This record gives sequence, C-alpha cells and structure tokens, in this order.
Amino acid sequence: MTRRLSSTAGRAGSVTTATAARTGLVAAAAAIGAGASLVLGAGPALAAQGGQGGAPTPADLAAAQKVADGQATHDRLASFFVHLDQRNAGKLITKSADAAAAKAKAPQITGGAQAVYTLNPAFVRGTAGAPVATFAYLAVPARSATGQQASVWLTKGTHGWRVLSITSGTEETAYPARGAAGTVFTEPQIHAWYRLDRGTVTGLDKEAVTSVGKGVSLGAYQRLVHARYGDKLPGSAYAREGKLGGFQPSTGVPAARHGHGSALAVTVLGGGGLVMAAGSALALRRRSRRSTTA
Repeated sequence: MTRRLSSTAGRAGSVTTATAARTGLVAAAAAIGAGASLVLGAGPALAAQGGQGGAPTPADLAAAQKVADGQATHDRLASFFVHLDQRNAGKLITKSADAAAAKAKAPQITGGAQAVYTLNPAFVRGTAGAPVATFAYLAVPARSATGQQASVWLTKGTHGWRVLSITSGTEETAYPARGAAGTVFTEPQIHAWYRLDRGTVTGLDKEAVTSVGKGVSLGAYQRLVHARYGDKLPGSAYAREGKLGGFQPSTGVPAARHGHGSALAVTVLGGGGLVMAAGSALALRRRSRRSTTA
C-alpha cells in the first residue's frame, strides 16, 4: 500500500495518522487549526475571494505563484522531503529537519498554479442552478533533487495567499491541468476525479470510473451524490451526532460494483458535518497517509 505524506499549516508538533484503505475507516484530526472550516460548506480557509464564483483571477494565480516560489516555501519543501525520507525509512518523523539534509533536497517549483475545484454542497443538496463544484485552493507542483514529487496547496486569507499544506504526489496538479475542456473537479470522500463537459460527468481515475462507469448525465450524478451525502450535510442529525460513515465509489452504478465491496470512509470533524472540500490536508484518500508539521 502506498502512503502519502502531508505537511499542514497548523498546530506545531501535531502528528496525525489517517487510513483510508478499502478495508478500513479514517480516524482524522483537525490539524490545521481552530480557525479553519473543513466541513461541507467550505469555510474561509478553503475558498479564495477571487473572480466570479470564487474562482481565482490571473492576479490571484500570479500572487500565489510568487508565494510558492518564495524562500519560505522552499524551506518548508526541503523539510517536507526530509520527513518523507524518514517516513519511507520507517523512522520517527522529527519536528525539525536536519539542516544539511534539507539543503541537499534543493527543492524546485516545477509548474504553474492549478485551480482545484471540489464537489459543491449546494449541488449535493439539490439547490437549483448550483454548479457541480466550487473553487477550493490552488496547487503548485514541486520536486526535490532526489526525484521526490509534491503538491503545494495555497489558499487566500486576510493577508493574501499562503501555503496551507504540502502533500506528496502530483494528483492535485496533474488532474486539474487536464481541464482544458470542461470542468475538472474532485469528490474527495472517495478520492475521485471527474470532468464535466457538455452535461456529462466522466471519470478521470479508477475511483471515479467505478463511481460513474463510462459517464453519466449531470442530473444522474447529482442524484448519486445526493444519495451518498444528502443526509450528512451541516445541520443534519448525522452531523450533529458527529458520526463517521463509509461510502463505496460504486454506489448507484451496479455494473461497476464487483471487486469494490469494502467501504471507503469519510471524515467528520466534530459536529460540523461531512468533509466535502478537498482543501484539507486530511482530505480523504484511498491510500493511508501521515500528516506532520514541516
């Protein structure tokens, strides 16, 4: 099983292990701090105040890219890659990375900022005219001198753009880059990436294909996600009771169910509701992953 490491801007020294394997549930903590809203109905930490519908403007992209290119971000990346080595070697992840080891990582930003869109709670609810997805954060790809890859997540706050998290791998930049036609978005509860184009939702990864088969109409997809999450929105009994539930990507697509019988988990933070925005470093993955502060 492949693990992903994520470094989150939050409480110093907080270390969280979250497992989202096909055979288990997720146990997750709100590691990015008390001020961030990670529940369905994304809060200020996950929605940039950009152009129409919260989408980032060219000025936003430029400003976020400048932050990603800055020395502070490179320093965080260097520590992150050292921690990744520690994890891969089965060692304890230290709070501070060795200075020489961090310098040797010589991290580089390898591409431009990509806008990541995530499943819209209003769409799940069935609100008339609600778009299927809303902007969550920007992601920028990075690489170490030893070949490790990472995605830097950035969100816009009161004082401008900042690094929210760093995760191993490139999914958050690779899939959005494929959005030249239509809208690419994620349903993070089942680790699925989709494209909406001309009224049809098609899958871009294994989980999404399991979810929608060869593709479904936008209306059919709305009914599918409403069945999955409609009774778990903020204010629901499910949210108030702080429950933790499991979901199968094959729900509503009988032909794709074989071989995908075990439940994938979703994360509930306190009584706030189901995690819907992908902007959390604790966003659901099919892989197990460990979160630590760089």
